[in-house]
Amino acid sequence: MTQVGTSGVEFMVDGDPTYAGREFQGHRVQGLLFNVRAVQATFDDANPVTRHLWTYPDTGAWDPGRNTEEFCAALPSWRDHGVLAFTVNLQGGGPLYAREIYSQFDNNGFTPEGDLKAAYADRMARVLARADELGMVVIVGLFYWIHVHKMRDEQAVWRAAGEGLKFLKGTGRRNVLVEIANETHARFGYECFRPEQAHRMINELRGKYPDFLYSTSLVGVNVETGRGMPPASLIEAADFVLLHGNGTRAPQLTAAIRAVQAMPAYQRSPKPIVINEDSPGIPNLEAAWRNGASWGYFDQGFGGPAAWSGDAYVYYRSRPRESRCEELSGFQTPPVNWTINTDLKRAFFERVAEITGYAGHAPSL
Repeated sequence: MTQVGTSGVEFMVDGDPTYAGREFQGHRVQGLLFNVRAVQATFDDANPVTRHLWTYPDTGAWDPGRNTEEFCAALPSWRDHGVLAFTVNLQGGGPLYAREIYSQFDNNGFTPEGDLKAAYADRMARVLARADELGMVVIVGLFYWIHVHKMRDEQAVWRAAGEGLKFLKGTGRRNVLVEIANETHARFGYECFRPEQAHRMINELRGKYPDFLYSTSLVGVNVETGRGMPPASLIEAADFVLLHGNGTRAPQLTAAIRAVQAMPAYQRSPKPIVINEDSPGIPNLEAAWRNGASWGYFDQGFGGPAAWSGDAYVYYRSRPRESRCEELSGFQTPPVNWTINTDLKRAFFERVAEITGYAGHAPSL
């Protein structure tokens, strides 16, 4: 059984640091956790008004079971390239940022009262089991802001957190890191999700479910404005520091990582820094790992930069769904092609293989 832990700034898997002994181009690789944002691995849409938007071209129907099955089938190839982790979320993420769609779709693993839906639990269990078999780590998110608004009240939110963690504990899997909320901020609507209060939620949930390592993420970092920078209270409480690189270029990401590392709260208790949402931009990957931070590939797919511009930094502009590419791409807009099938994906996976020493592609487990 795969077990994840930390030792200082390094991640450990089954008692050994990841990429043990590895250095590359004069920089430490040991202890890092290269990852992919794959929050739609358990995706479904309960709203019939938007559900038809995610249909597979070959069948004309949406199939959440097929989506999870194809995701699990792709994981050995990811691992063969040195990617040892990915992020999923019981409330998913943004599948398409057209206003009339984003405000309507319903991908929520919890009921409005905070109960965990059995179908989501089943799909998540399948994902955790496959990752466990492959020796991979899963960053499991509980909440995504737009679906928190579909919950009855704050009591339901706390119930959902408990139900989610009880489920995770019940699986017996120990390859799990917990991201309580994806990009916590005032828009969540509850005081417990405000960045300056995030440490309280971590401490309370850890007290009840001490089996896991906890963190929560904020929005894309900007050192000059302070946007997305974790407060000292969060750094002290978290078992690992989560940063997001959305909207940043490499120099700004470098500055953010170094700013966190220089904070007294961090220096008193150094711990891993993980970027688990950024872009398809390889310059940001380079900025992260060369400064001791793990990096996560975020590829929106249809309508996002990976699908149509070829420039990983072009700001997202939505287009009508009818004009989607015939060949599915990206990892966030369903229906997802989870294989390494585009130039941007290949650039990421091949560079990680080179950095980690998996360039020869280790045999699949």
